[in-house]
Amino acid sequence: MAMHDVEKTTIRTGYQNAKRMRRRRRLMPVYIFTVLLLTACLGISLSMTVFFNVTSIKVTGTAPQYSAAEIAKASGASRGDNLLRLDSKKLGKEIESELIYIESADVSKKYPDAIIIDVKACRESYSIYFDNGILMTSESGKIIANSTDAKEGLPIVYGFNPTVLTPGLHTKSSDEMKDYIFEEFTKVMENELDFPITSIDMSDKYNIEVVFDNRIEFSMGNWNEIPYKITLAEAVISRLGADKKGYLTMVGNNQCSFRDKASVELANQITSANTTTSSDAGDDAETTVTQTSAEANNG
Repeated sequence: MAMHDVEKTTIRTGYQNAKRMRRRRRLMPVYIFTVLLLTACLGISLSMTVFFNVTSIKVTGTAPQYSAAEIAKASGASRGDNLLRLDSKKLGKEIESELIYIESADVSKKYPDAIIIDVKACRESYSIYFDNGILMTSESGKIIANSTDAKEGLPIVYGFNPTVLTPGLHTKSSDEMKDYIFEEFTKVMENELDFPITSIDMSDKYNIEVVFDNRIEFSMGNWNEIPYKITLAEAVISRLGADKKGYLTMVGNNQCSFRDKASVELANQITSANTTTSSDAGDDAETTVTQTSAEANNG
């Protein structure tokens, strides 16, 4: 009787042990996941507090108006900040808006503990005239100064109608199409032209007026194919002579009509005097120059 009881106890214990092992095997993935989760949380916590803290801020590039310390301060970052918490793009935007003469600031993180700030200085590029003053802007349209005095030698822009006038910000027109026109001209003028553009008048966006070298007034029509039209105009001007002054008008897609300034003025004088020789004076005032796109590209 006693041995029978022992056997029953042994069977029950073995069964319980097997059941316990099966339960452990089922719960093993949960245990592993919990351990990994706790380890990850600990790692993240240490990374955000103890590790990857800034010990150096290095400034590269060219911006003679500011010291490296001024640029680093404008970013808003400082030693001790955690790299993982910093937003590189936001830091760059802070520098660009805070420091007027910074065209661009590219901020990057160099793990484990450094920030690299690469800057490019603004170049005074345009004078944008408006009703109450003059905006001096960079190549990209960042406002460097808002005053009533124009800086000599900068291309002048008329008819842009700016709505943003604050130095440090990028100017913007009340007409989105004029923003596009201005951008297209800045792309064209990034490269040195054979005949520099001295003024752009976009008051009438359907008939944009461009002055080359302070001597050739080019009526280029609307905003379509601005780079091509400028290339075509330059090709025509190169055939007119270095001292020629006059009026160039876009005719169709690949023609320019040139009128000599002296001849036009003479014709106007004769017309105003109401003489019979006005038609003879006007005969030599206009020349039509045909230029294909291939010829324009070849100069």
